[in-house]
Amino acid sequence: MTEPRLTGRDREQAAVAGMLANAERGQGTLVLISGEPGIGKTRLAEHAARIAQDRGFTVLTGQADPLQAGLAYAPIVSALRMHLDSLPAQTSTEMLRSLPDLGRLITDPRLPQPASGGDPALNRTHMFEAVLRLLHLSAPLLLIVDDLHWADDGTIELVHYLGRGTTTSQLVVIGTCRTPTAGRRLTDLATLVRRNGTELALQPLSDTDLASLLADLLGEPPKEHLVREMSLRTKGVPLFVTALASALPEQGPLPAIVRDIVLGRLHALEEPERAILDLIAVAGTSATAEVLGLQPADPALHNLLRQGHIEEHVTGRQLTYRVAHPLYAEVAYAELTESERRKLHAKLAAAIDTGTPETILAAAPHYRGAGELVDTQRAIDIFTAAGKRALYALAAHEAVEYLGRALALARDARPELVPELLDSLGLAYQGSVRLDDAAAVWRERLQIARDESDETRQIQLLVQLAMLESERGNGVAAQSHVDGISQLRGDRDIDYAAMRIAIVARHMPVDIARATYRQLNDLFSDRPDGPSQAIFHATEAYLAVLEHDFGSAHEHFRAAERVGGPAVAEMPALTFAPRRIHAGVSLLLGDIPGAVRLAELTRAENAAFFMPSAVYSMRLLLRTAQYFVGDLPATAAALEGDIDDSIHTGLYRLTTRMYVFRACLLAELGRLDEAAECVRLARTRPAVQDNALDFTWATAEASIAYYSGQPERAPAFDADGFTITDPILCCLRLLSASRAAIAAKDAVAAEAVQRALHATRDAAPMMAALSDRHDGLLQGDAELLRGAARRFESMGAPLLAAQTLLEAAELDPDRDTILRCLDKLQHVKPWFDRARRLTRAQRLERGDGVLTRREAEIVRLVGAGLSNADIAGRLFLSARTVETHLRNSYRKLDITSRLRLAQWALQHDDEL
Repeated sequence: MTEPRLTGRDREQAAVAGMLANAERGQGTLVLISGEPGIGKTRLAEHAARIAQDRGFTVLTGQADPLQAGLAYAPIVSALRMHLDSLPAQTSTEMLRSLPDLGRLITDPRLPQPASGGDPALNRTHMFEAVLRLLHLSAPLLLIVDDLHWADDGTIELVHYLGRGTTTSQLVVIGTCRTPTAGRRLTDLATLVRRNGTELALQPLSDTDLASLLADLLGEPPKEHLVREMSLRTKGVPLFVTALASALPEQGPLPAIVRDIVLGRLHALEEPERAILDLIAVAGTSATAEVLGLQPADPALHNLLRQGHIEEHVTGRQLTYRVAHPLYAEVAYAELTESERRKLHAKLAAAIDTGTPETILAAAPHYRGAGELVDTQRAIDIFTAAGKRALYALAAHEAVEYLGRALALARDARPELVPELLDSLGLAYQGSVRLDDAAAVWRERLQIARDESDETRQIQLLVQLAMLESERGNGVAAQSHVDGISQLRGDRDIDYAAMRIAIVARHMPVDIARATYRQLNDLFSDRPDGPSQAIFHATEAYLAVLEHDFGSAHEHFRAAERVGGPAVAEMPALTFAPRRIHAGVSLLLGDIPGAVRLAELTRAENAAFFMPSAVYSMRLLLRTAQYFVGDLPATAAALEGDIDDSIHTGLYRLTTRMYVFRACLLAELGRLDEAAECVRLARTRPAVQDNALDFTWATAEASIAYYSGQPERAPAFDADGFTITDPILCCLRLLSASRAAIAAKDAVAAEAVQRALHATRDAAPMMAALSDRHDGLLQGDAELLRGAARRFESMGAPLLAAQTLLEAAELDPDRDTILRCLDKLQHVKPWFDRARRLTRAQRLERGDGVLTRREAEIVRLVGAGLSNADIAGRLFLSARTVETHLRNSYRKLDITSRLRLAQWALQHDDEL
């Protein structure tokens, strides 16, 4: 039986050749080859590798393994290590000398040990950039990462980063994966590929291609009935075709399921062959002849290769063995008993672990799988090293896995290591947002620090516990931990001050917050060091916000970021908490793009190791800022994904706020039942203390009341008790209160909103625009509304501008304005319906003056310069029918409207 061709993939092969040719010219790309198991993803990637090698490319390959969780970034680490090993020593040394940040990913004596601390996200970005630079140094280069669906999140994120760095380089990155499913990072990667790269989604073979493949496999053209039955059984998946064809008894009846075929092939192996295949399946990417304890001339190994059960892979100087397809490895592994698996893992652990850092990490999954069959002391060392390496690489879930195992063993076998392991495991739990587990670890560690009278560690642990309790919405417990810091160090301690700022901003009444900011401001104003000055400027900024001096607040927030220095990067209370308020200040100052930039997620992506809510807090901030940009459907959909991600984290405070804010968005989109359901779900979350939540609840309730046609049911607005604390949420609260009060014709409520807006309009362009809108509606002044709309547009808030323009048109109708509003508001149903109603009132709708859809289509084609005969041919109408539609259209409208609607129909052929 001959090796089958890459059948039915002519288009994909041409695409691969084209991409490699483009890369030679400096136009690299990111490629995702996707499809169901056995569809031929790996074979197409291998074809790309052969073409690339023929063109003189450096080819690197990494393989995610289905049978072992492995280590974070393992496929790329393996690919880079083999690449470096294949280079002359001097060349690789020179490369590494220029890439010190690679030390967080690869253990190599020529690389410095990565320093702990610093901004985690910045450390990761530097690590990613070092990988990208290493690849560029070896360009033209093809990197293949196979089976991304089994890879850790870090690997997928790194592929994502590398893909963005390919566009102006001689670099092609190919990832293969099963068809991405929703809610995973792989889906984000697929989205990037569809936008900036190339997706090759492999489809099942057609019957023609299937017959061609069978002819190759059988050595003769298959009978027609066999092609039909094979198509039915295999659904056109090449791997299954190959498996079934190899078992055909002279093209007789086909077995029922492919798994039976795989099992049949495995059961037919002799005992030595099956033992080697099982070992290779468990070894994954570490299956070298040395690790397997085999000689290349071993007859059983040779038989497995000849029969196509396993394959040789040569990368650099290293030869490894792999099963022919991961499905075979899965079936083989599933057939083993737990005892057999442990014995195989123990054998591999002993073979791989030679004591070097590289082999320690490669052996870790096998020590884990071997259970009690490996030495306990060595297992503790291995698990500790693997867990700390995961922390360096910011892979929280993996760190929990290995550090937890190390701690469980160390409690009895090496108790002196317990405090160190608790320190690392607490961070890992926080990074994976398992807050209850993190709190338990920190409390145990705090008791050890107290027993040892270790004041420094007590302070650090009290900070962690205070932040955790605040994250969960327990302001009282958080404050008690902050008080514990003060009792140890006094009020002038930096950690104490940073935590006080965060706690009072989240949980305390305005008068207490103002007094706290002033106290801290006095304590730190005369201290010249960077962290103290950051405290000073942060408190000045918060005070300025409370006094509605937003320009000063903006300058002080910028100064706090500028003067803090590296030490502040390790204080999330000073890194992320002020950032949220600063984004709101930028919004009030009319800089909506600036607000969105401040809400950008990159810097928060892995800050969860120190502040679990950082990622989710910044996501929510980004969504609220995006509301003003105006894409409500996309914002609501993104928020739904955020809620799904956060719902099991224990971040009750933020999850509740996400639900309530999504209710606001859904109400504005006219999806009132969904909005009410979001409010219901929010109320089922545990009770939390959060100053911002009160504003969010009131905003949602006012929005639902307004859009349901019952504005009188909106919550009362208290102008006397209104102080801007969280600018974005306060802005939304004023907007919802304004709409509801005016719609309800509630003069008292409208006057209360007006007082609050007038009190801040001189200090904030956004408040000035909201104020003009409110006054314009209150006074019936269309020109004031049009001015407010122009302000919103200039700030980057097109949806608010269109809504305000429509309100002006309702007072002073203008056809151009109405048509523009129809275009801008088409995705926001309540407002679009208002525009349609106004259109009808202005004799622009069907029956009163607006064209039918067919009439509009004909008008558009006339405007495009087509003759009546051309139009008739294109629309499959008679010339007489076209003429009749045109006559009706022009009879409905005056000359100006005819021209205007023809032009508009050209641009919006789906509207009229």
